[in-house]
Amino acid sequence: MTAPICPNCNEPITRALDAPYGWWEWDGARYTMHTAAKGTVDVAPWVHYDCMGELREFHPQDHGYAPARPIRPVSTVS
Repeated sequence: MTAPICPNCNEPITRALDAPYGWWEWDGARYTMHTAAKGTVDVAPWVHYDCMGELREFHPQDHGYAPARPIRPVSTVS
């Protein structure tokens, strides 16, 4: 199975960030805000790590997502 292609940069989506609000990046003098949002926060939760373009139709579960750690049942005994 190959990685899906980013609609913004046409490169494989090998890393996706769950970051609709964005991130702060040091530019040598101060931090500047970077975001995938286009004026509002009503954007896709996924962002392509390499180009930071939003991935509105993308979700890892649609492409063979596996949980990062095993899911264990929650104990109800106190």
